Amino acid sequence: MFPKWKDFKVYFFSKEAEATLDRLLHEPFFLKCEKIPKKHRNFLLTFASSTEPDLFLKLFISRPFKRNRVKAYLKNLLELKKRDVPLLEPLFLFWKNPLLAILKDDPFYGGIVFPYLKEGFLTFESAKILLPSLVKFLFSLHEKGVYLRDTKFYNFYYTNKAGFKVFDLDGVRLYSKPLPKKMRLKELATLAMTLEWEGLPLARELIWNEYAKLYLALTEKDVIFFEKFITLRRNKRENHLAKN
Repeated sequence: MFPKWKDFKVYFFSKEAEATLDRLLHEPFFLKCEKIPKKHRNFLLTFASSTEPDLFLKLFISRPFKRNRVKAYLKNLLELKKRDVPLLEPLFLFWKNPLLAILKDDPFYGGIVFPYLKEGFLTFESAKILLPSLVKFLFSLHEKGVYLRDTKFYNFYYTNKAGFKVFDLDGVRLYSKPLPKKMRLKELATLAMTLEWEGLPLARELIWNEYAKLYLALTEKDVIFFEKFITLRRNKRENHLAKN
């Protein structure tokens, strides 16, 4: 099930990453599957000599006639760095031709390896406290033409020293100009819905008021679109939970 490293191209982000791959080649480890979406699998990896997880792995499933999501991730990451977007960088990426993986009956054609971070991702409590700053961070991304597509609060990483960082680049879209109004509102609506879902009833009002200070083009008519998209997001989540 686990990748045969010699079959893959590898892109390192640091010398530490090379040492990590060497450990993977020579030390025993345990895997725990954390998430099983259709297109990938998330694993926590713990070396036999450790008592807590050491790495977070996102492995992409081999599927016919689909783009190489690892290479797409790398392309987005390098472009975001050019735009000075704060990122939570992986240790390394690895991949091979997805079609070749299918022909060889390999379950995965590539993946992304991160250090395991026990703390730093926003929780409901930290998101409530940091909400004004998070809205400002989103505005800065929108001005740089960055559309994250998945702005649930727990997808953001934060430390007092470095501030906010973007983690999940899988759905990111990049534009040459600042984002249009509706795309901005969709991102704000997703953030509002997740906070309301967890128990912050004033989330939409707080987010709207904070963003309106920064983006003066908002009008009363835009509130209707904002509210509508929050409802759509909530209905989508409710329908998903009802099926499972």
